[in-house]
Amino acid sequence: MESGSENVVWNLGDLYSSVEDLKKDGEKLLEESKSFHQKFSDTQKVFEDRNLTRLSIDTLSDLYDKLGKISQYAYLRFAENTVADETKKILAWVENLETEVQSNLIFYNLAISKMPDELFEKVKPSITDYKHFLESSRRFKDHLFSEREEQLIVHKNSTGTNAFVKFYTQLTSTYRFRIKLDGKSQTINGSQLRSLRTHPDPKIREMVTSKLFKKYRSNALEIENAYNAVAKDYDVESKLRNYPSPISMRNLDNEVSDNVVETLVNVTTKNNSLVARYYKIKSKLMNQKLKLSDIYAPVGDVQRKFTWNEAKDIVRKAFYDFDERFGKIIDEFFEKRWIHASPMPAKEGGAFCSYSTPKTHPYVLLTFTGQIKDVMTLGHELGHGLHGVLSSKQNVLQYHTPLTMAETASTFAEMLLMDYFLEKLPKKEILPFIASKLEDLFATMNRQNMFTRFELRAHEKISKEGATFEELSDIYNEELHEMFGDSVEYNPEFRWEWSSVPHFFHTPFYCYAYDFAQLLVISLYAKYKSGMNNFKQKYVNLLSAGGSDSPEKLLEPFGISLSDPSFWQGGFDYIEENLLKRIERS
Repeated sequence: MESGSENVVWNLGDLYSSVEDLKKDGEKLLEESKSFHQKFSDTQKVFEDRNLTRLSIDTLSDLYDKLGKISQYAYLRFAENTVADETKKILAWVENLETEVQSNLIFYNLAISKMPDELFEKVKPSITDYKHFLESSRRFKDHLFSEREEQLIVHKNSTGTNAFVKFYTQLTSTYRFRIKLDGKSQTINGSQLRSLRTHPDPKIREMVTSKLFKKYRSNALEIENAYNAVAKDYDVESKLRNYPSPISMRNLDNEVSDNVVETLVNVTTKNNSLVARYYKIKSKLMNQKLKLSDIYAPVGDVQRKFTWNEAKDIVRKAFYDFDERFGKIIDEFFEKRWIHASPMPAKEGGAFCSYSTPKTHPYVLLTFTGQIKDVMTLGHELGHGLHGVLSSKQNVLQYHTPLTMAETASTFAEMLLMDYFLEKLPKKEILPFIASKLEDLFATMNRQNMFTRFELRAHEKISKEGATFEELSDIYNEELHEMFGDSVEYNPEFRWEWSSVPHFFHTPFYCYAYDFAQLLVISLYAKYKSGMNNFKQKYVNLLSAGGSDSPEKLLEPFGISLSDPSFWQGGFDYIEENLLKRIERS
């Protein structure tokens, strides 16, 4: 059965109708950024004059709005076809533009971070709508270089880290896999191959995971060099900036303390016992000893396929049932073609929602193949889209949340869909769904935690002495055993899985944000289900706030303390009580 997503492609005309128009805007923006530098480079004078302060920060915001629109178009064009010469040229041109513009603007953040406290207190009252941007810039004051040094880093990255990340993305996006399925030979891309990890035939599951990771292993030297370069560069920069550890640089960016992240990692690692417990239950349900290639195997005989229209209706209903405002926002994504769901040969793998500036609307990318996981992914990415739309009342300097909060709306949307399916699915499909949901939750929490533990160890080894592909694979293999224990048999190819995780390359130490967000959302959802007073409005306010305050402040109305280990443990307790014990009783 066709999924019906074959013609679901986005319309980027809301951003630009032609590359020529984009380049005109880009060239104009570059001149405006140079003018900004000339006009406001005497920051002492600027910040002592309220009118100049207001003019400068409004102008800065406008420049970032324009840059965001240009960048978004280029990256979306590249995502839908990562090998086309035209899209590669557009992206390269825009990346050069970003480097030049950022180089011209970087002095402003430096000036805010380094201005005397007395002057800072005088500046704040005149631009209260940028309050958190100002405070956020200040938190980096002990970790910033001079303007010239910061400019050098921006320029260096375009041919350094960014080039290695781009190389990795392009290399792995071209992977094609020849397989035989249902008696027919066919060539598919990585996303389509990964979708077969839920195939009912264990031989197919083992075959696809073997092919997937062997393909990455075939480029061991290239991937090893790219990852060593990215990790070493990140760690050297964090050391030069006087961070206690490499992950501290990400933590400060995420507005959470090292202690909070360490607590999160420790609590999640302790709860790996739930993962092993679940997979032992699954082995009994399936009457077989599971391999790692079987962890996403369907429980039972149900292999429900959804058409695109069915998926759309389910997701819309879940959002509408929670709040009509949410449903109306989601409708626009379908009606105005802000979604790209069609499988395409050179399309970027995975799924994402892109929203770069409050003056342009979000776009969603996924590859829809009709599985229930794809329905959940659609809801997840539209949750991001909802967040982007609601927070568009903020200025661009306070639009984006730190990574720790960026997954809040998306994972909450998944919880809404979980309850929808638990209520609507036929009885025979409930057990398979709960199993699938537990696997998703463990993938979002414990698996991402495993990724973080791998990164901590990998970065340490690379910084000290470098690491070969196989040495990194040894580390990853040990972390796999830490997560799954003796609940599964270990396919030898899984030791190479780390090389297929793009976050390790493009955003080091990103992955704990998924764990953070999932456990946070479970807590929020539990409060919603228990009838917390005025929850919906508090939740709307949370999403609408965007990045206008710190996570701790944004979560105060819900009574959440991020430094309390029992808060994080509460998420695992909720899963154990509401899902794991339910499947044990089946």
